[in-house]
Order: sequence, then structure tokens, then C-alpha cells
Amino acid sequence: MKIKKFFVLFLAAFGFVLVANNVSTAQESSADTKKYAVVDVKKVVNSSKSVKAIKEERNQQNEAVAQFIKDANVQIAAQKDKKKQDELKKKLNNDLQYMTKTYNQKYKENLLKVNKEILTDIAQVAKTKNYDLVLTSDAVLYGGDNITKDVIKEVK
Repeated sequence: MKIKKFFVLFLAAFGFVLVANNVSTAQESSADTKKYAVVDVKKVVNSSKSVKAIKEERNQQNEAVAQFIKDANVQIAAQKDKKKQDELKKKLNNDLQYMTKTYNQKYKENLLKVNKEILTDIAQVAKTKNYDLVLTSDAVLYGGDNITKDVIKEVK
């Protein structure tokens, strides 16, 4: 009876070692077939027409704010009554805060949208070329195929 238990335990242990060895061998062989890529995200972002359009829109918004402030100062200086001048300052300041808040919100939404589009384009290129993992080129010292040019072609 003791020999039978020993034999069963021995077979179980041997089977466990065999299965563990096969699992690690399978993991090693599947790791050998993995394809890795890198992408220079900064380069992709800088070449994006959408990002350029967002930057241009942001510059126009900044110019509009600067013009608003200039016009507000002229209006305030033209108002001679101190009480009315204070009321005008308060109103114009509220208008300026609303304007900048609106512009900032729109800018943030546009950036998030473009970020999502770029990430989708990177994923699409990776899937098309059968890559298992894509990292930013800033995070990789060596290795991986550079797919930056392919991603730039996809990005709008």
C-alpha cells in the first residue's frame, strides 16, 4: 500500500515537472515568435495635420483673447464714472474668464480626440503588420522595428 502511494505521488510529481517544462518551453518558443515595434510618437504628432490645425486654432484663440483685453482696457479707460468703471471691469473680467474657459475646454477636447485618433492609427498599423507589442521609441534603447513612417502615413 505504501509503495502504491509512493508510486502515485512519484507519477504525479513527474507529471507536474513534465507539464511545467512543456509550459515553459511553449512560453519560450512563443516569445521567440513575438514581433515588437517602436514608434516615435513626437514625430507622429508633429507631422499630424490635425495637430497643426489645433495649434493654429489655439493661436487664433490667443489672439482673440489679447484683442479682447486690449478692447476692454480701452472701454475701461473711456469710462469716467468710477462706479460704472468698476462694474464694467467686473463684467469684462467675467466675460474674459468665460472666453478663456471655453477656449481651454475646446482645446482640451480637440487634443483628446487627436490623441485617440493617433493611438488608433498606431494600433491599426501594428495589427496590419502583425506586431504583438508597440512601444514608444523613447522607452526603448535597442530593438524593435521602427514603424513611425508607416504610422505617419496613416495619421491625418
